[in-house]
Amino acid sequence: MTHLDDLFPDGPRAGDAGSVVLDDHHTARRLREMIGEPRQSRASATSDADARALADMVQAAARTAVPVGAGSDESSRAKKRPRRSVDAVTLSAASLAVVALVVAGTVGGIQMATASPAASAVESLEADEAALLNAHQSLKTAQDRLIADIDAQTAEVAPLRSALTGTSTAPDPAGEPDDAPIAVTDAAALATALAAVDAYASGLAAITVPELPAEYARADIDEDSLVEVGGAIDGVQERLVALDDATAEARAVRERFDALRPAADAAVDAYAASFVPAAAAAIARYPDAEESLRAAVTDAAARVAAADLWTVEGRSALAAYRDAFVALAADQLRFEIERDQREDMNQWQPQQQQQQGDGTQNPPTEGSTDPGTGVTPPVTDPGGGEPDPGGETPPDGEGTP
Repeated sequence: MTHLDDLFPDGPRAGDAGSVVLDDHHTARRLREMIGEPRQSRASATSDADARALADMVQAAARTAVPVGAGSDESSRAKKRPRRSVDAVTLSAASLAVVALVVAGTVGGIQMATASPAASAVESLEADEAALLNAHQSLKTAQDRLIADIDAQTAEVAPLRSALTGTSTAPDPAGEPDDAPIAVTDAAALATALAAVDAYASGLAAITVPELPAEYARADIDEDSLVEVGGAIDGVQERLVALDDATAEARAVRERFDALRPAADAAVDAYAASFVPAAAAAIARYPDAEESLRAAVTDAAARVAAADLWTVEGRSALAAYRDAFVALAADQLRFEIERDQREDMNQWQPQQQQQQGDGTQNPPTEGSTDPGTGVTPPVTDPGGGEPDPGGETPPDGEGTP
């Protein structure tokens, strides 16, 4: 069965097609089970409950109401502002203010009426003159500083070059006075440094500082003449343009001067850094010198590498390294001389003992030569001390009898 069959189990009624079909009790019950109670009945019940609640609220408000008293008439009336009395001091101050305004307006009007165009031009002239004087003073200060820097750095070149050349070589302790000196430093690094210093000196000598423009002084003019004041303004403007050109030229000279020093500094610093490997080479060249002298050479090289050779301290460090190097070479020569003397003594003593065993050999005299070896034996002093390597034969008639 379908849903309609459930609603109408008895089927349609015959003969009632044109009339309204009324639900029977069975149909009404089935509708309530499926849909629920009719909406109208619930709405009516809800409306009645709301009406009763509203009535209860009105009755409760009526029971607890308190009557409000009417306000007094005095509070509703607006208070009147008291009338101010006339103050004599205030009136006097107001009068003076009005008079001051009138006087100021009158004076301003008179000044505007009597103002001269030349007076305004003079003010413009004075402003331009102040700007010109300031620019001239700034240029003079910069030029004086440039000249001082050129002179100071030029004075540093000659002492540095003298120190570089004077400490790069030293007399050879093992040579003759006429022999060539020995090299103390790296010759290649020295040549590069000298070339850079010479180029730097030439660049400094080639710098020409431009002349400073003449200082401005106002000519005698009629300040009441607009024509003369205008001409003076034009002259100041022309001087300002010329001063700008001179400032640009001085700036170019400063830039050219500042570009000279870095190349020389780099070469001199590289030469100073070469002393550390040069000291190591010197120690390897003179390995038999005293340990203290080898350490002195190493320390002197480190001081040169850390010093500014343009200063007096740097030049002193160069001289100290040269002296340490010469002392190292001289001590190596001393060691070699003593070694040669020991070898000669060791070579002569066996031959002397053999000849004394035969009983035919006389003790050697100074200047005699061994016929078998051709070696001149060292002569010892009577006390059996060390041989005198540098002894000379005294002239006839001198010496110990």
